[in-house]
Amino acid sequence: MRRFIAGGVVLIMVAMTQNVIASDSTFLVRIPSTIYGTSGLLLTQSINTLAPGKPNVGLGFSIGDDDRPDFREAQLFATATMGLKHNLEVSGQIPYFADTDRRKNKSESEIGDINLSLKWRFMDPSADFNMPGFGLSFTVFLPTGEPELGAGNIDSFGLKVLAIASAEADIELPTKIILFGFYANGGIYVQDSGDATEEEHGIVDLGILVPINKSRTLQFLLEGNMRLGRETRSFQTSITNNGDYVAILPGFRYITNQIALTGGWQHRFNEGANDDTDMLIFNGNYSFQ
Repeated sequence: MRRFIAGGVVLIMVAMTQNVIASDSTFLVRIPSTIYGTSGLLLTQSINTLAPGKPNVGLGFSIGDDDRPDFREAQLFATATMGLKHNLEVSGQIPYFADTDRRKNKSESEIGDINLSLKWRFMDPSADFNMPGFGLSFTVFLPTGEPELGAGNIDSFGLKVLAIASAEADIELPTKIILFGFYANGGIYVQDSGDATEEEHGIVDLGILVPINKSRTLQFLLEGNMRLGRETRSFQTSITNNGDYVAILPGFRYITNQIALTGGWQHRFNEGANDDTDMLIFNGNYSFQ
Protein backbone atom coordinates (compact mmCIF):
# COMPACT_ATOMS: atom_id res chain seq x y z
CA MET A 1 0.00 0.00 0.00
CA ARG A 2 2.77 2.43 0.93
CA ARG A 3 4.60 1.65 -2.30
CA PHE A 4 1.40 2.41 -4.22
CA ILE A 5 1.10 5.77 -2.41
CA ALA A 6 4.78 6.52 -3.10
CA GLY A 7 4.33 5.82 -6.81
CA GLY A 8 1.28 8.06 -6.93
CA VAL A 9 3.16 10.92 -5.27
CA VAL A 10 5.99 10.60 -7.81
CA LEU A 11 3.55 10.84 -10.73
CA ILE A 12 1.86 13.88 -9.21
CA MET A 13 5.18 15.67 -8.68
CA VAL A 14 6.31 14.97 -12.25
CA ALA A 15 3.00 16.26 -13.61
CA MET A 16 3.28 19.44 -11.53
CA THR A 17 6.84 20.22 -12.67
CA GLN A 18 5.85 19.77 -16.31
CA ASN A 19 3.06 22.34 -16.06
CA VAL A 20 4.53 25.12 -13.89
CA ILE A 21 7.99 25.87 -15.30
CA ALA A 22 9.34 29.28 -14.31
CA SER A 23 10.31 32.10 -16.60
CA ASP A 24 13.99 32.99 -16.96
CA SER A 25 13.65 35.90 -14.52
CA THR A 26 12.31 33.78 -11.67
CA PHE A 27 14.80 32.54 -9.08
CA LEU A 28 15.00 31.75 -5.40
CA VAL A 29 17.52 33.60 -3.27
CA ARG A 30 19.97 30.68 -3.20
CA ILE A 31 19.95 26.89 -2.88
CA PRO A 32 22.51 25.80 -0.23
CA SER A 33 23.77 22.28 0.33
CA THR A 34 21.78 19.47 1.92
CA ILE A 35 23.06 17.50 4.93
CA TYR A 36 24.72 15.22 2.33
CA GLY A 37 26.71 18.08 0.79
CA THR A 38 25.05 18.53 -2.60
CA SER A 39 22.75 21.52 -3.22
CA GLY A 40 19.05 21.18 -2.42
CA LEU A 41 16.67 21.10 0.54
CA LEU A 42 17.43 19.12 3.71
CA LEU A 43 17.51 15.70 2.00
CA THR A 44 16.19 16.25 -1.55
CA GLN A 45 18.69 17.38 -4.16
CA SER A 46 18.23 20.17 -6.68
CA ILE A 47 19.74 20.51 -10.15
CA ASN A 48 21.32 23.78 -8.94
CA THR A 49 25.12 23.83 -8.75
CA LEU A 50 27.44 26.31 -7.07
CA ALA A 51 29.26 28.86 -9.19
CA PRO A 52 32.73 27.71 -10.36
CA GLY A 53 35.33 28.13 -7.62
CA LYS A 54 32.78 29.14 -4.97
CA PRO A 55 33.03 26.89 -1.88
CA ASN A 56 30.32 26.17 0.65
CA VAL A 57 30.80 24.57 4.07
CA GLY A 58 28.07 23.12 6.24
CA LEU A 59 27.42 21.58 9.62
CA GLY A 60 24.26 19.63 10.38
CA PHE A 61 22.82 17.11 12.76
CA SER A 62 19.92 14.70 13.14
CA ILE A 63 18.49 13.07 16.25
CA GLY A 64 16.23 10.03 15.90
CA ASP A 65 14.36 8.12 18.57
CA ASP A 66 12.71 4.68 18.40
CA ASP A 67 10.58 2.94 21.04
CA ARG A 68 10.83 -0.48 19.39
CA PRO A 69 13.70 -1.21 19.43
CA ASP A 70 14.46 1.17 22.33
CA PHE A 71 17.18 3.07 20.54
CA ARG A 72 18.41 6.64 20.01
CA GLU A 73 20.78 7.76 17.26
CA ALA A 74 22.38 11.17 16.88
CA GLN A 75 24.38 12.07 13.77
CA LEU A 76 26.63 15.05 13.08
CA PHE A 77 27.40 15.93 9.45
CA ALA A 78 30.31 18.08 8.25
CA THR A 79 30.10 18.95 4.55
CA ALA A 80 32.07 20.86 1.93
CA THR A 81 30.82 21.71 -1.57
CA MET A 82 32.55 23.38 -4.53
CA GLY A 83 31.39 24.42 -7.99
CA LEU A 84 33.70 23.09 -10.72
CA LYS A 85 32.02 24.44 -13.87
CA HIS A 86 28.71 26.18 -14.48
CA ASN A 87 26.94 22.80 -14.36
CA LEU A 88 29.26 20.62 -12.23
CA GLU A 89 29.47 20.41 -8.45
CA VAL A 90 31.60 18.25 -6.16
CA SER A 91 30.96 17.67 -2.47
CA GLY A 92 32.04 15.57 0.48
CA GLN A 93 30.52 14.55 3.80
CA ILE A 94 32.02 13.30 7.05
CA PRO A 95 29.33 11.82 9.37
CA TYR A 96 29.79 11.20 13.09
CA PHE A 97 27.46 8.83 14.93
CA ALA A 98 26.50 8.62 18.60
CA ASP A 99 24.19 5.65 19.30
CA THR A 100 22.46 4.69 22.54
CA ASP A 101 20.87 1.25 22.96
CA ARG A 102 18.65 1.72 26.00
CA ARG A 103 17.88 -2.00 26.18
CA LYS A 104 21.53 -2.74 26.94
CA ASN A 105 22.32 0.63 28.56
CA LYS A 106 25.17 0.97 26.06
CA SER A 107 26.44 3.95 24.04
CA GLU A 108 28.87 4.11 21.11
CA SER A 109 30.29 6.97 19.03
CA GLU A 110 32.43 6.84 15.91
CA ILE A 111 33.09 8.46 12.53
CA GLY A 112 30.84 6.95 9.86
CA ASP A 113 31.36 6.22 6.16
CA ILE A 114 32.82 9.27 4.41
CA ASN A 115 31.23 9.96 1.03
CA LEU A 116 32.19 11.95 -2.07
CA SER A 117 29.64 13.18 -4.64
CA LEU A 118 29.66 14.63 -8.13
CA LYS A 119 26.56 16.33 -9.56
CA TRP A 120 26.09 17.16 -13.23
CA ARG A 121 23.24 19.37 -14.48
CA PHE A 122 22.89 18.37 -18.10
CA MET A 123 19.70 20.28 -18.95
CA ASP A 124 18.41 23.61 -17.64
CA PRO A 125 14.68 24.26 -17.13
CA SER A 126 12.96 25.52 -20.26
CA ALA A 127 9.94 27.81 -20.16
CA ASP A 128 9.65 27.63 -23.96
CA PHE A 129 9.28 23.83 -23.97
CA ASN A 130 7.59 23.65 -20.55
CA MET A 131 10.20 21.27 -19.13
CA PRO A 132 12.00 21.06 -15.78
CA GLY A 133 15.77 20.84 -15.56
CA PHE A 134 17.54 17.51 -15.15
CA GLY A 135 20.77 16.27 -13.63
CA LEU A 136 22.64 13.22 -12.35
CA SER A 137 24.34 12.64 -9.02
CA PHE A 138 26.99 10.01 -8.25
CA THR A 139 28.13 9.26 -4.69
CA VAL A 140 30.91 6.92 -3.56
CA PHE A 141 31.02 5.77 0.08
CA LEU A 142 34.35 4.93 1.70
CA PRO A 143 34.51 2.21 4.40
CA THR A 144 35.73 4.48 7.20
CA GLY A 145 33.04 3.59 9.74
CA GLU A 146 32.76 0.65 12.12
CA PRO A 147 29.61 -1.42 11.40
CA GLU A 148 30.05 -3.26 14.71
CA LEU A 149 29.61 0.05 16.55
CA GLY A 150 26.63 1.15 14.43
CA ALA A 151 28.70 3.91 12.78
CA GLY A 152 29.20 2.31 9.35
CA ASN A 153 27.30 0.24 6.81
CA ILE A 154 29.81 -0.92 4.21
CA ASP A 155 32.68 -3.40 4.18
CA SER A 156 34.43 -2.40 0.96
CA PHE A 157 32.24 -0.17 -1.21
CA GLY A 158 29.00 1.80 -1.44
CA LEU A 159 27.51 3.58 -4.46
CA LYS A 160 24.48 5.84 -4.88
CA VAL A 161 23.26 6.99 -8.30
CA LEU A 162 20.38 9.48 -8.58
CA ALA A 163 18.48 11.18 -11.38
CA ILE A 164 17.40 14.72 -10.41
CA ALA A 165 14.66 17.00 -11.71
CA SER A 166 13.69 20.45 -10.47
CA ALA A 167 12.00 23.67 -11.55
CA GLU A 168 10.80 26.96 -10.11
CA ALA A 169 7.50 28.55 -10.98
CA ASP A 170 5.35 31.58 -10.28
CA ILE A 171 1.87 30.35 -9.34
CA GLU A 172 -0.77 33.00 -9.96
CA LEU A 173 -3.49 33.15 -7.29
CA PRO A 174 -6.54 35.48 -7.28
CA THR A 175 -4.83 38.03 -5.02
CA LYS A 176 -1.08 37.46 -5.52
CA ILE A 177 1.66 35.46 -7.19
CA ILE A 178 3.58 32.86 -5.16
CA LEU A 179 6.95 31.43 -6.11
CA PHE A 180 7.29 27.65 -5.77
CA GLY A 181 10.35 25.46 -6.18
CA PHE A 182 9.75 21.81 -7.11
CA TYR A 183 12.45 19.17 -6.57
CA ALA A 184 12.71 15.42 -7.07
CA ASN A 185 15.42 12.78 -7.12
CA GLY A 186 15.30 9.01 -7.47
CA GLY A 187 17.73 6.18 -7.95
CA ILE A 188 19.47 3.25 -6.30
CA TYR A 189 21.92 2.64 -3.47
CA VAL A 190 24.13 -0.47 -3.41
CA GLN A 191 26.65 -1.45 -0.75
CA ASP A 192 28.89 -4.34 0.17
CA SER A 193 27.83 -5.25 3.71
CA GLY A 194 30.58 -7.81 4.32
CA ASP A 195 30.37 -11.59 4.87
CA ALA A 196 29.48 -12.16 1.19
CA THR A 197 26.37 -9.97 1.42
CA GLU A 198 25.18 -7.01 -0.58
CA GLU A 199 22.43 -4.55 0.31
CA GLU A 200 20.47 -2.47 -2.15
CA HIS A 201 17.40 -0.26 -2.11
CA GLY A 202 15.62 2.37 -4.13
CA ILE A 203 15.57 6.06 -3.18
CA VAL A 204 12.86 8.62 -3.92
CA ASP A 205 12.90 12.16 -2.49
CA LEU A 206 10.39 14.87 -3.38
CA GLY A 207 10.12 18.43 -2.15
CA ILE A 208 8.69 21.92 -2.54
CA LEU A 209 10.15 25.21 -1.35
CA VAL A 210 8.02 28.34 -0.89
CA PRO A 211 9.32 31.81 0.13
CA ILE A 212 6.96 33.26 2.75
CA ASN A 213 8.20 36.87 2.98
CA LYS A 214 8.82 39.56 0.37
CA SER A 215 12.60 39.35 0.54
CA ARG A 216 12.43 35.53 0.13
CA THR A 217 14.86 35.09 3.02
CA LEU A 218 12.33 33.02 5.02
CA GLN A 219 11.12 29.88 3.25
CA PHE A 220 8.88 26.90 3.98
CA LEU A 221 9.86 23.48 2.71
CA LEU A 222 8.02 20.17 2.58
CA GLU A 223 9.70 16.90 1.62
CA GLY A 224 8.63 13.32 1.09
CA ASN A 225 11.38 10.70 1.52
CA MET A 226 11.10 7.03 0.58
CA ARG A 227 13.39 4.03 0.87
CA LEU A 228 11.89 1.15 -1.10
CA GLY A 229 12.84 -2.45 -1.84
CA ARG A 230 15.45 -2.44 0.91
CA GLU A 231 16.94 -5.93 0.65
CA THR A 232 20.06 -7.82 1.64
CA ARG A 233 21.39 -10.46 -0.77
CA SER A 234 23.70 -13.22 0.43
CA PHE A 235 25.34 -16.12 -1.35
CA GLN A 236 24.36 -18.38 1.56
CA THR A 237 20.88 -17.05 2.40
CA SER A 238 17.78 -15.89 0.61
CA ILE A 239 16.87 -12.22 0.13
CA THR A 240 15.65 -10.56 3.33
CA ASN A 241 13.89 -7.21 3.73
CA ASN A 242 15.70 -4.72 5.98
CA GLY A 243 12.88 -2.24 6.48
CA ASP A 244 11.39 0.19 4.00
CA TYR A 245 9.90 3.50 5.05
CA VAL A 246 7.93 6.45 3.73
CA ALA A 247 8.54 9.78 5.48
CA ILE A 248 7.22 13.33 5.54
CA LEU A 249 9.48 16.25 6.44
CA PRO A 250 8.17 19.82 6.97
CA GLY A 251 10.70 22.53 7.78
CA PHE A 252 11.79 26.16 7.50
CA ARG A 253 14.83 27.89 6.04
CA TYR A 254 16.36 31.30 6.71
CA ILE A 255 18.77 32.32 3.98
CA THR A 256 20.94 35.26 2.95
CA ASN A 257 23.62 35.58 0.29
CA GLN A 258 26.14 33.78 2.51
CA ILE A 259 24.30 32.05 5.38
CA ALA A 260 21.54 29.42 5.29
CA LEU A 261 19.87 27.82 8.32
CA THR A 262 17.43 24.96 7.69
CA GLY A 263 15.56 22.85 10.21
CA GLY A 264 12.78 20.28 9.99
CA TRP A 265 11.03 17.36 11.62
CA GLN A 266 10.87 14.04 9.79
CA HIS A 267 8.31 11.34 10.64
CA ARG A 268 9.09 7.91 9.18
CA PHE A 269 6.35 5.36 8.66
CA ASN A 270 8.40 2.18 9.00
CA GLU A 271 7.34 -1.13 7.54
CA GLY A 272 7.80 -4.31 9.54
CA ALA A 273 7.90 -4.71 13.31
CA ASN A 274 9.63 -1.40 14.11
CA ASP A 275 7.60 1.53 15.38
CA ASP A 276 7.52 4.79 13.43
CA THR A 277 10.53 7.07 13.88
CA ASP A 278 10.69 10.81 14.54
CA MET A 279 13.84 12.73 13.61
CA LEU A 280 14.89 16.32 14.23
CA ILE A 281 17.15 17.52 11.39
CA PHE A 282 19.12 20.78 11.17
CA ASN A 283 21.65 22.07 8.64
CA GLY A 284 23.67 25.30 8.63
CA ASN A 285 25.69 26.53 5.64
CA TYR A 286 28.15 29.29 4.87
CA SER A 287 29.01 30.26 1.27
CA PHE A 288 32.23 32.10 0.49
CA GLN A 289 31.94 35.02 -1.90
